[in-house]
Amino acid sequence: MNQLTRSRKIFSSLCLVIAMTMSSTVAIGANDRPNIVLILADDLGYSDLGCTGSDLYQTPNIDAFARDSVKFERAYTSPTCSPSRAAIMSGKNPARLGIVGHGGLRSMEGGGDFLIGDEYTVAEALRDAGYSTCHIGKWHVGKKGVTGPHEQGFDEVIASNDFCCPGSYFYPFRDKRKTGKAAERSAVPDLEDRHPGDHLTKCLGEEAVDYLERQKASDKPFFLNLWYYAVHTPIEAQRDKVAKYKSLIDPDSHQRNPSYAGLVEHLDDSVGSVLRAIDEKGFRDNTIVIFFSDNGGEIRKGVTSNFPLRSGKTSLYEGGIRVPLFVRWPGVTRAGETCQEAVVGHDLYPTILRMSDVKGHADQNANTDGVDITPLLRDPSASLPTRAMHWLRYGELIHYPTYKNDREFGPCAAIRKGNWKMVERYPTPHGLEHRFELFNLHEDPYEAHNLAREEPAKLEELRRALAAWQTEIEIPKYEDLAYPAFEKLK
Repeated sequence: MNQLTRSRKIFSSLCLVIAMTMSSTVAIGANDRPNIVLILADDLGYSDLGCTGSDLYQTPNIDAFARDSVKFERAYTSPTCSPSRAAIMSGKNPARLGIVGHGGLRSMEGGGDFLIGDEYTVAEALRDAGYSTCHIGKWHVGKKGVTGPHEQGFDEVIASNDFCCPGSYFYPFRDKRKTGKAAERSAVPDLEDRHPGDHLTKCLGEEAVDYLERQKASDKPFFLNLWYYAVHTPIEAQRDKVAKYKSLIDPDSHQRNPSYAGLVEHLDDSVGSVLRAIDEKGFRDNTIVIFFSDNGGEIRKGVTSNFPLRSGKTSLYEGGIRVPLFVRWPGVTRAGETCQEAVVGHDLYPTILRMSDVKGHADQNANTDGVDITPLLRDPSASLPTRAMHWLRYGELIHYPTYKNDREFGPCAAIRKGNWKMVERYPTPHGLEHRFELFNLHEDPYEAHNLAREEPAKLEELRRALAAWQTEIEIPKYEDLAYPAFEKLK
């Protein structure tokens, strides 16, 4: 064999080794994407955890997770569940999607499809990039077979009903007082093998643990979307937990509902079981875990208290839209760090794409309202570019009778920019007047002092900015859509 031939063979062999190495590297890179677990609590208020200031509820598992994560002190969401869930899935402000109340697109009717099929969801983006995707629990952004979890990107769907809440938290997870379609919509499927006395919140955790076990045999990364029904009504907890909290209530406690306290503890127990499974099954070092809530705690009828924040669910005051958010990203986040930068639910979409190195769809990405907050995960003292946050809540016909003349929970819009927040209260045919409120959240985080009269220039600036945003997203004006609908009601 001459020298030239030998050199060519050596060169060919070297090229083959390089090509095999590159091929192997690409394959490993595709499979080495992080797993993602998104845990969403329902109606869990900012102060409903031990680590966020509860004076009654005991949440040792979530508290421990918060200590191991970056804790966001100013995490915002929508004031009710359907808009916030649609925002997480799409990366868009709910109003841009056409949601002006608690569901319904550019409509005052409650219910219906809240997330149209044209939206390229975060689940679809992950699935199309090679992720195994699973949704467990509440959905409430669309109907099965149309815009349900299967249609919006999830390979597996477990225990997801067609309603805002379960018929009951106790087996067989149906409302025995209802019949027909109403009973079926709220009934929770896929858990027929459970037993009397079993609590739904524990069962969802068990389903999540089972899913994690199945992933041990998979060579694909996974996205587990674990959306609990707890702590939404009906407020039901096991008797021993209720009795425990009855004995712990202090005369000076802001939170005084032992049944709700028990339901919070059910949530904490279940989350703890999932977090332990992530560790025990060897996923911890490559699994991002996000814990979030869909809206502020329900304060009416003594359900809970968001003290020291003002108001609660359905309101655009801080108690209705500011919630817990904790993120643990192995190798990136550092335990015990706190971020003071304001973030919002639809930021999770671009953030998850960046963390997973998934491109998504160019058109969807170009029209999202959320921003990538990974710089804050890497350095919680960092700042994001200045932006305004917007909320819009015209309301809906089904719930209007409960707030038609309520100055706290009536229809409204809001904008936050920097330290300033303006709330625009819409008039109703039943007595509420059109008015504005202005707060400096840096000096007055509990919104006790309306500065609308003292700061007319700032009020006008935010009023114009809110109006311009509503024009930009092409949403019908309140006076054109909501007021005429409310006028027809007695």
